[in-house]
Amino acid sequence: MNEEIDDQDFYQEDFTALTDWEVFVAHLEKIIHDWKLPKVKKGPPLKKGELSEGEWDRASEKILFSDVEFIITRHKLKLKPVENVTSPVDEETEEGRTQALDDMMSLENDFPPQIESSLGPGCSHPHPLARWYGLREFVVVAPTRDIISDECRVKILLSSVYIAVNNSNCQIPFFVQIHDPLQHYYMGVCEAKGIRSEFEMVNLRRIPPHCKYLTGLLNLFKTKIASPVPLDTVSVAVRFTYILRDWTSNNTWTQEPPDFDFLQGETLGVAELGKLPFGATFDPISELHLFATWPQLMENVVVDSESYSDFEPSQAPQWSVGVKMAEQPACLLSEYLTEFVQLYSSKRTMKDLLGDYVDRGNSGETNLSAPFNVLTESRVPTISKVIKKAKGAHQEPSQEGPISNSLLMPILYFLFPDAEDEPKSPYSEELGNNCSFNNQQMEELANGLKSAPVDGLVWRLAVVMSHVMHTLGGLRAAVHLWYEFTQEMRYRWEKGILVPGVTPGFPDPRTCLLHQKLQMLNCCMERKKMREQMARVETLGTEASESDSEDEEFFDCSTEQPERDAKDDRRGSRHRHKHSLWNQPVGRLSKHGNLRLLRTGEHLYIPVTQEPTPKTEDQVEEDAEVLLQLGTDAQGAEMRARMMSASLLSDMESFKAANPGAILEDFIRWYSPRDWIEEDEMDEYGQKKGSLSARMQIKGNMWLDVWEAAKPVPARRQKRLFDDTREAEKVLHYLESREPSMIGNLLLPALIHAAICRLLQEQKEELTMLPDAFKRIIKIAERISRNPRPTSRHYQEFTHEIVGAEAIIAQANSLEHKFCSVSEKSHSAELKTFLSKLMHLPEVDVPGGPRGSVGSRIRTMFSEAQKAAQMISELDVVNVSEETPWSSSSSNFPQPSTREFIMRTMVARPAPTSCVTPQRLSVVLKKNQIRLAGCFSHDTTFH
Repeated sequence: MNEEIDDQDFYQEDFTALTDWEVFVAHLEKIIHDWKLPKVKKGPPLKKGELSEGEWDRASEKILFSDVEFIITRHKLKLKPVENVTSPVDEETEEGRTQALDDMMSLENDFPPQIESSLGPGCSHPHPLARWYGLREFVVVAPTRDIISDECRVKILLSSVYIAVNNSNCQIPFFVQIHDPLQHYYMGVCEAKGIRSEFEMVNLRRIPPHCKYLTGLLNLFKTKIASPVPLDTVSVAVRFTYILRDWTSNNTWTQEPPDFDFLQGETLGVAELGKLPFGATFDPISELHLFATWPQLMENVVVDSESYSDFEPSQAPQWSVGVKMAEQPACLLSEYLTEFVQLYSSKRTMKDLLGDYVDRGNSGETNLSAPFNVLTESRVPTISKVIKKAKGAHQEPSQEGPISNSLLMPILYFLFPDAEDEPKSPYSEELGNNCSFNNQQMEELANGLKSAPVDGLVWRLAVVMSHVMHTLGGLRAAVHLWYEFTQEMRYRWEKGILVPGVTPGFPDPRTCLLHQKLQMLNCCMERKKMREQMARVETLGTEASESDSEDEEFFDCSTEQPERDAKDDRRGSRHRHKHSLWNQPVGRLSKHGNLRLLRTGEHLYIPVTQEPTPKTEDQVEEDAEVLLQLGTDAQGAEMRARMMSASLLSDMESFKAANPGAILEDFIRWYSPRDWIEEDEMDEYGQKKGSLSARMQIKGNMWLDVWEAAKPVPARRQKRLFDDTREAEKVLHYLESREPSMIGNLLLPALIHAAICRLLQEQKEELTMLPDAFKRIIKIAERISRNPRPTSRHYQEFTHEIVGAEAIIAQANSLEHKFCSVSEKSHSAELKTFLSKLMHLPEVDVPGGPRGSVGSRIRTMFSEAQKAAQMISELDVVNVSEETPWSSSSSNFPQPSTREFIMRTMVARPAPTSCVTPQRLSVVLKKNQIRLAGCFSHDTTFH
């Protein structure tokens, strides 16, 4: 049974197909060519600090290798363009060294800064490979998710990189990341011009005994090189790092929160109540790092072994320092704002917090307003007061609220200084809305804040309320103070006492709502006084008119000139109108130029009209909402017209009363001159003729209807457009009905303004990052103050910005306290520059090194910390210094937290006839860790 077998059924292997490994290598080569790495020109030598201070470009690509995703990242230092760059032809004539080998042997960028600043993205930190090898450009191959730790996989990956680098003639170092990414373990290669440089690394958690000192490390370095010829002297660069964490009392920056015990005394008064606290409650500088550096030493001139060491920090030629800031320092201004936002977010009510105190106050029993009785009540005894005193022996003692009377009285006198005979903190006569900004730009930005006058009543109330929230009892104390504040507002309305610390005039929509409400209350009291005064004048005028009927003209209009009146009488004698007794002109303010009434020819008089109606912004919004809700139908339009014509009707009635016989055209000529179209022809009274504008002649015009309905009634006899009693009661009810969250919403705009002013008062010119932060803070504050319903998130955003700016200023103050004496703060420009750099940079050179004034201050700080730690006396220090001179210096410093060594040499490898190639080993020794990063080169041509 032989069956025919088709050859196509057999599997035929295609040996020309590419494997995954070959595809991976091809992708690497493609990326190398796409990035044009083989054509990279050799650049100029790096300058000192350029490796750490410069910006880095990073480009990435992703490729797959056996279902494992890798990311290929190119790291390149941005260099400023330099003329006369070495050409490729010049490179061929140079010694066979690549850019990477030149950078590796350069001494200018040893030990770049490694302390990360807590001030934000102000400094650009290079990749760890740039620190360990001094490279300006390199490529890293790293898995995105998997961990490459198997030895076989590591070798395959390295061999792939070797092949791709050789095939593409790439002179840029390539590294492969293996093991856990947190370990920063890399192996790599750089091959060009017949020299192969292999980058190897060792990372151990336990330091071998023979690697703890420089002597053993030099032996390890020489053994690894295995030179066939005697080695030249090895060059060594050394850096020791000393950390100061425990500050002594002389160097610690502490700031206590406000203490209100001074309110009970007379020494400090109440000046501190109007000022928000500022600064960190604990030292914002957590660590000071001192770097003692020996930049270039030969191995035969220093000794560093277990028994003896030449590396004494006080003898180092270079000192540099860096500071580590506390991540989230507790600052007082930020705490105040954060706690006050809790008042805004509170869901509790006044009844929940004060209990029966409010009810007792309303019923006349002993209540929280007892302190206000001393502050605001008249000194003339009333019957009720006498009766209470008579029954005082039988009543229970008065119960104080959350704020004791001894603290409450100074606070109330601070808010209402006019209640004292000799006020200690009176309000300024000219209340402004800007604090003392340091530049015009900040002042212009702050003009957009919808706040209250600086150091006015609302400003003081917001600041004092924040003190009460933070120090005097929290939420209950805050609502207690608000209750006393509303009681004072009602008392002042009843007694006609103006509210102090408020800008005069109508409610200003540029200010916050609470300030507008207090302005409205003052307007009501002023209108009430004016109305009562006019009533008294009218009564006196009525009595006088009984004896002389012409006395009414005395206060109704201004006196006319006799000669001009005689001339006018002769000119218009034919049209002289004699008024009847019931139609006499009243309510005249003054004569209006040369205008005469069109019908009678008499002079046109400006009437006394009712004052405009003041409104707060919430009332304006309510009126607009009501008008919108009326709809667009005929009935709604009529109702809207009536509501809008109330002021127009009042003015028309006043005009008719002052000008008997006037017509609508006369009113238009005075009230809305643009609606009167003049002609060239003159009338019989010597004034130009004219007619009403087109919009005034439209049928059903509201002006015509209102004019026909208007009666000649003077302003003082009209129904009040502005009912001061009702509006004042509305303001008082508004204030008394506020819940804690609403109180916070009313006061937060002023508190935000006060916080910004406090921050600007503490700013320092040398902190260049602050102006941008202030702009952000002010912009956020403007948005919040103009948002009728801000959320807690908005306030949290503002508080976050305040925290950052306050922390920076607190850190600068702490550094100034540690490094400056009183005289140095104002005279040493070099010291100020040093402190400014210390705030901006992760590492700053100490001026004058260990022997300068700053170095002396640093030695003192370390010495005091060591004395406190070891509890040794001054006598012990003297005795030790006499026995071992070098140990005195060592005793001033703790054991170094980090020791770093960089060893370099040139040697012919692997054969005596090979070209001389550079060798380098970087060593980092910590308490329980050692990291060795070596670059060992050898000749691949003559081997």
